[in-house]
Amino acid sequence: MNEFSLGLRCDYLLTMAKGKTAVLRDHFVGMDGAKIKTVAPWAQNQWHCKKLIIAKNQVVMPGLVNGHTHLPMTLFRGLADDLPFHQWLHDYILPIEAQLVDAEFVRVGTQLAALELIASGVTTVCDMYFFEDQIADVVDKAGMRGLLSEAITDFPTPDDKKNEGHGFSILNTMVEKYRGHERITPCVGPHSPYTCGDESLRKSWAFAKKHETPFVIHVAETKIEVKESLKKYSKTPVKRLYDLGVMGNKTIFAHCVHVSKDDISLIANTGTSVIYNPESNMKLGAGIAPISKMLKTAIKIGIGTDGSASNNDQNLFREMDTGAKLQKLSQADNTAMTASQALNLATLSGAEALGLDKSIGSIESGKLADIIVVDLDSPHMRPLYDIASQLVYSSGGSEVETVICHGKILMENKKIQTLNKNQIYKDVQYRQNQVLEKVK
Repeated sequence: MNEFSLGLRCDYLLTMAKGKTAVLRDHFVGMDGAKIKTVAPWAQNQWHCKKLIIAKNQVVMPGLVNGHTHLPMTLFRGLADDLPFHQWLHDYILPIEAQLVDAEFVRVGTQLAALELIASGVTTVCDMYFFEDQIADVVDKAGMRGLLSEAITDFPTPDDKKNEGHGFSILNTMVEKYRGHERITPCVGPHSPYTCGDESLRKSWAFAKKHETPFVIHVAETKIEVKESLKKYSKTPVKRLYDLGVMGNKTIFAHCVHVSKDDISLIANTGTSVIYNPESNMKLGAGIAPISKMLKTAIKIGIGTDGSASNNDQNLFREMDTGAKLQKLSQADNTAMTASQALNLATLSGAEALGLDKSIGSIESGKLADIIVVDLDSPHMRPLYDIASQLVYSSGGSEVETVICHGKILMENKKIQTLNKNQIYKDVQYRQNQVLEKVK
């Protein structure tokens, strides 16, 4: 008899193996510690599990991968909405960040984000913010998987008010603390080409190469960014980064809304990844990234929510829905992005974009057990013709029942096991009052 630490009997199993959305009926997934040991048709009395979850009328699928966000910005959710972008950013977000963001602010905002992410089925997140060591601590304790990027800029930041390079000190501490960690990967995060000069970008790249960490950066998010780059450097942001030699298979570009045909070729040829952030780009009026064109290339593409100040949620189910529909709209072609492609961006393709596809993103023997269970017992989930279509176009994230990361149950029957929701809500209220006082 086969022994397992945790088992799932799956009414519907969506493995996402090879990025495909084929559904298996009445299957078993057996886990031994952090890894998936067996994926096979269910056979009564053949499996012995310390704990067995019966996923009746539910879909068992890989945990979702949020490829780009700023977790602590949950505390800015709904603040100064519907203002012009530069007014929103320069009159509200940046000044309040400068005054209020400290290590504890970051910790509370990240805890709130972790609650939301787990509740909606996200097991892996790629973050960029300040005090990233605090974020790493929260993500670790929550039991999630994270690529966590300390933001680097040429300007003073909340954790480097005198602009003395403290961000690299935080990175050094993180690299030392999390070297070989099973779920936490420190990253260097130069904020963007327009906030980082050539020296900062080269220094960030040197750090990434030395410590073999990912290099995460916002690129070509707005027309103004591209216009200013052409004016100052006589080249697009992508071409500038290419000429600086900071593109490669561990480079992750967030946004890429305004990229040319030549830019797309440079991204593809260097093995650089792209993270699509449809709702944030739409809300801020930035535009629609040409993802349908990128899907025809070898570019590794994931999907992300961006921060809650510009979205206002961390819900990848909503992101998949919006992302697919925006591609259809922008191309006037309802096949420009299918439900299956959107689902792939949030699972296996998203894992590939973060360099994690050998370990997560699909439910296969030998991979790490990052798995979620999604309930189908709701009026909006019936009738059921196509699982991928239902998950992308009908579900909203609240259908997630159970979340497993690295073989550990983080949420079961909608009850989160690793975070104290009531205490987090109290701490959030305190921080909200601080923000309101500053706004006044």
